[in-house]
Amino acid sequence: MSSKVSEKELILNLKRLFYENEIDNEIKDNSEQESEEFTNDTLIILNEIKIILQNCSNLTDKQKLEYCNSQRYFMKLYLKELNKK
Repeated sequence: MSSKVSEKELILNLKRLFYENEIDNEIKDNSEQESEEFTNDTLIILNEIKIILQNCSNLTDKQKLEYCNSQRYFMKLYLKELNKK
């Protein structure tokens, strides 16, 4: 049997395969880095909410509840991201 595909075309097709793998690896690395940044940002927000709740004595009960709900929301995000890792 003779193939209608030339050697040059085969080489190009192989290069594309390897190139796609490199791109997939770069995407994976970027995704992991973004995930790490997201986790760090979420932790920073949690600490800021904690500081506000501890140090602001002039907050009403309703405001405290809203901060606690926000804290709970960000804690869920943080834990969900940790579980992915």
